[in-house]
Amino acid sequence: MIATIILLPGIVFATQLHASAEGIITHQIGHIFFLISMLVLMFTIKGKGLDRQKGWRLIQISAFFFILWNLDAVFAHFFDNQIHAVKFEDISFGSMRIVTQSDSPLLALLYYVLKMDHLLCVPAMLFFFSGLSRLVENQKRETAKQNLT
Repeated sequence: MIATIILLPGIVFATQLHASAEGIITHQIGHIFFLISMLVLMFTIKGKGLDRQKGWRLIQISAFFFILWNLDAVFAHFFDNQIHAVKFEDISFGSMRIVTQSDSPLLALLYYVLKMDHLLCVPAMLFFFSGLSRLVENQKRETAKQNLT
């Protein structure tokens, strides 16, 4: 039963479409808010001198990748959901074509590159996880050292 639900869903609720203007605008505001938050995090880490610790440096690198990812996502959403300059056309089961309003190969290439946002988001998450792991390890060592004295 559960395998059927997972493998053959009747209605897919995991996909978020931005059909109406308020949906995409809210989504874009979320990206911008996240981007600003990551900028603040980067400058806070630098300003407080936390970047001397490896864990915080990794989190700072993560914030940089999240900034790039949010910029990428804002532009991609702008092209496909706000000005509708780009859309996908199904060719076959495993193939799609990027169609631009002006038949611009440069815009199609730019959009194709923008849609590879996982190349920014995945490293951001890995750096964040590595930084947190490093900070937890350091804290455990400090706690163990204090318990010995």
